[in-house]
Amino acid sequence: MKLSKYIILVILIVSPVLSVAQRWKLSRSEYVYGVGVSNYFGDIGGSEKADASGFADIDITNTRPSLSIGYRYKLYERIAVKASLTYANIHGTDVKSINEGRNYSFTTNMFELNGHVEYHITEEKAAVSYKSMSLRGKLKKFNAGINLYVFLGVGGAYFKPKALDDFADSERFIEDKNMGLVVPFGVGLKYPLTSQSYIGLEFGRRFITSDYLDGFSPEASDAKDVYYFTVINVSYKIKRKSKRRPEYRF
Repeated sequence: MKLSKYIILVILIVSPVLSVAQRWKLSRSEYVYGVGVSNYFGDIGGSEKADASGFADIDITNTRPSLSIGYRYKLYERIAVKASLTYANIHGTDVKSINEGRNYSFTTNMFELNGHVEYHITEEKAAVSYKSMSLRGKLKKFNAGINLYVFLGVGGAYFKPKALDDFADSERFIEDKNMGLVVPFGVGLKYPLTSQSYIGLEFGRRFITSDYLDGFSPEASDAKDVYYFTVINVSYKIKRKSKRRPEYRF
């Protein structure tokens, strides 16, 4: 009898823990909506310094808007896959760059479709509310925390550059090379608003196989174009419907 009591006690202790640990399986899917900005690093524009590279060679004044929609699915508690479609406007100009005398500028409308894998470094927690016993009796939240993740994927982009300023009259403008493979990678944050909704921030860099995002690939160019998305997003979890046994009445 003592052994059976111990077994029952262990089951009572372990069952809630297992239930919490498996809770993520009840809401594996979520829709993601984002609004953000795009930045470009290529053959037009950049820094005034000849030795600038990386982020130092990006002109923040040419930041342009982007919109995205996506779908995320959890394979495991810390591993998810996500598909997303993004529209972005990308812009670059030689104004205040090392090539200012050339006076080239461009604008590009882009559509990017990609899929990536996410690894969640920290545990994703939902916001749980309860009525406090304080005098004001307001709702307080606990068990909420920032979820940090990294991602890596592959996709494709379609873009249509338009030449501006002196670049519009240049024979060097190429407008018919409009597609490229994309490798996105980056880092993201999520914070729960409710038990089903999250707000997040995602920063991603894109390597693209094309050097014609700006419609320009000079002979001296030894690298492909690169662009960045910084996105504020809101995600909504889709709870799985519980299966109930049908009721029979006689």
